[in-house]
Amino acid sequence: MRISIKIKRTKTEIAAFAIVFALFLLYALLLLLPFAYGFNIALKENGRAFMRDPVGINYPFYFINFIKAFSELKINENTTFLTMTFNSLWYAAGSTLMSITACTCTAYVVAKYNFKGRGFIYGTALIVMMIPIYGALPAQYKLYTKLSLVNSPFILITSFGGFGVYFIYIHAFFKSLSWSYAEAAFIDGASDFRVFITIMVPMMLPSISALAVMNFIGIWNDYSSPLLWLPDMLPLATGLYTFEYNMKFAANQPVFFAGVFLSIIPVLLLFVIFQNTIMASVYSGGLKG
Repeated sequence: MRISIKIKRTKTEIAAFAIVFALFLLYALLLLLPFAYGFNIALKENGRAFMRDPVGINYPFYFINFIKAFSELKINENTTFLTMTFNSLWYAAGSTLMSITACTCTAYVVAKYNFKGRGFIYGTALIVMMIPIYGALPAQYKLYTKLSLVNSPFILITSFGGFGVYFIYIHAFFKSLSWSYAEAAFIDGASDFRVFITIMVPMMLPSISALAVMNFIGIWNDYSSPLLWLPDMLPLATGLYTFEYNMKFAANQPVFFAGVFLSIIPVLLLFVIFQNTIMASVYSGGLKG
């Protein structure tokens, strides 16, 4: 037997709900407006048609602009759209893998093992985060240049630091886990490494996966850092920024906007695939707080 409970709301509650709903709907529409405007431009005929009527809807739609983006959006003969996409993939994936792996290992040791200097390490991680990036940038650039890391895929090594904001997050996640599972495994003869790999990491996998996705998206969309570290191996975000800065309004704007939307697709797919993992991590974090 199914029992249904109806909640009666007063007129004041209904009016308040309607106002809040209207405000959030307006907010959502305002967020979607730039995407709709850009997608409309991507479907226009050419640069001249865009200049004549940049706002109006043009018909027929020129979906061929998305194909033209692969051939027209390039910095030079060696830096094409496909090349920049490949650079974005290895740069974002490699940086994410090294950063999350190092932070997970470091945070686990600091959170779960008692040793002298544990508090000092955690405090140092917090203090380093307070240093403005531009304050350390000259020395950092000089060091990377001396190590021949600039303009090299080996720049990914710099992501293997083990500290930063993700260290703080993962440290908090590990602190919330019970140590009883590890103690039971130690009694059965498991080593520290096996406990970490087979027990602790699987329990942390949803939270770590959520951080990895967000880190990947952040690096994929970062256009400023590769200008400094990879000037000859530009990823897609940096290449599109450079192309826009150099062309002004001289090139085909619809094709450029088509390329921008193509660059969003990998990030959008990644978010759609892992959205449940991300939201589960957010909910669990809110409940623990």
